[in-house]
Amino acid sequence: MEAAAHAPRPPSLAPAPEAQVLRAPRRAGCRAAPRRPGLQILGGLPKGPVTAFPSLAKYYPSLAIWLTVWAVKIGRMRRRLRRSLSWKRDENSEVPDFDLNVLPPVLPKRDEQGESTPTRKVWRKTVYWAKRHDRARYGTDDRFRAIQDTSAGERVVVLGAGAFGTAMATLLARKGYPVCVVARDPLVSRFINRKHVNPRYLSDYDLPAELAATTDAAEALPGCTVAVHAMPVQASRKALEGMRDSLPRGIPIVCVSKGVEMGTRELMCDVIPHALARDDRENPVVAVSGPSFAREIMDRRPTSVVAASRDQAAALRVQRLLTSHYFRVSTTDDIVGVEVAGALKNVLAIAAGICEGLGLGLNAKAALVTQGTAEIRWLATAMGARPETLGGLAGMGDILLTCFGSLSRNQRVGVRLGRGEQLEGILTGSDGVAEGVYTARLVVELADKYRVLMPVLTAVARILNNEVSPRQAVFQVMSLPPLPESA
Repeated sequence: MEAAAHAPRPPSLAPAPEAQVLRAPRRAGCRAAPRRPGLQILGGLPKGPVTAFPSLAKYYPSLAIWLTVWAVKIGRMRRRLRRSLSWKRDENSEVPDFDLNVLPPVLPKRDEQGESTPTRKVWRKTVYWAKRHDRARYGTDDRFRAIQDTSAGERVVVLGAGAFGTAMATLLARKGYPVCVVARDPLVSRFINRKHVNPRYLSDYDLPAELAATTDAAEALPGCTVAVHAMPVQASRKALEGMRDSLPRGIPIVCVSKGVEMGTRELMCDVIPHALARDDRENPVVAVSGPSFAREIMDRRPTSVVAASRDQAAALRVQRLLTSHYFRVSTTDDIVGVEVAGALKNVLAIAAGICEGLGLGLNAKAALVTQGTAEIRWLATAMGARPETLGGLAGMGDILLTCFGSLSRNQRVGVRLGRGEQLEGILTGSDGVAEGVYTARLVVELADKYRVLMPVLTAVARILNNEVSPRQAVFQVMSLPPLPESA
């Protein structure tokens, strides 16, 4: 037995020379570090748990492979995150002059003294949130390329060749979609097809060569996947009734017209289904509204709007259709709030213009716009809208732009009224439709129906009806008792 115990180990069990672990000689007085149990891939046979559990030895090669694979994956994720935080411009991609996807380089983690600042920390959190949002929704950091891929195959028809209809058609044509504009005037259609210019609106801009035009809606609508409604509100019902047979079923209708129909007092989200004699679920209406001048869209200036629909799938589809590097679209399901704000802000813009035309100063104008905004919120909530919608792009954003922007037609009408001009002469010489003139006459009816006090917007209606002069109306409103801010 003793001879067998001291017998030499068989060659098959002897460790290979290259697998032996080389250790430095330990100096005298130094205690050896405790050996950690675990897997030693390059140290011969595994030590630690294998000694206590010999049956687990067969799983260690698989565990080693699993750890290696995950190490490679983690390395790739770290490199991908590092690239996403670099915000480098893709030299091969063609982008317009202003690109929201190409932000300034990320600030370094520390300043020259090696200290991390709160500004850098907050900005890095914002960048991380944005990239995580894009990866969760689109599966990639390149949001715009993913949107373009998901919207491939869309064919768009724009109903109306006015200023905003031309701007929307140009926006879509620049993204590569086939777009056809339905114009009422044969001259406009001929100029767009031959000269690539709209002779009546935005005539100083060249339109994309891919943009076509026609006067026959029955020729353009069959086969389209999206219809954009950009016609005047008061002429919409009659025009849509003639398109019942040619407008395809199941496609979304994007409405960029803002106003209330006279006679019926209906919003466009109700006028369109009634005119087409279809259910809203058959052709969902998506109202697009927000601070957006047509001329600035043509100039590729940064613009943000909101797409509102009762059908969220349709709203997301329109968001993908319209989103570009300079045109940002958010979504909501509060279409009533978006349309009420878009309609009544035109009336408030006339009031702001009257205040400017009278030369009453910025104090009076700011107070008037604030009071008018509160009145719009009161009526919108009474009609079923959410109050927070009135504080967003379709509410406060569009109100500020229309009341203080020099490009607003409604604001220009108010300025000329404040200077003493007559309404008939103003409308005759206007180059577009000021929807606020028609909507103002409906404000009194809506206020009476929903029992809402609206002194500022009612005063505009009285001025347009020649019941009172602009100066008298302003001082009559100022003489009313002040209401508490929470009213």
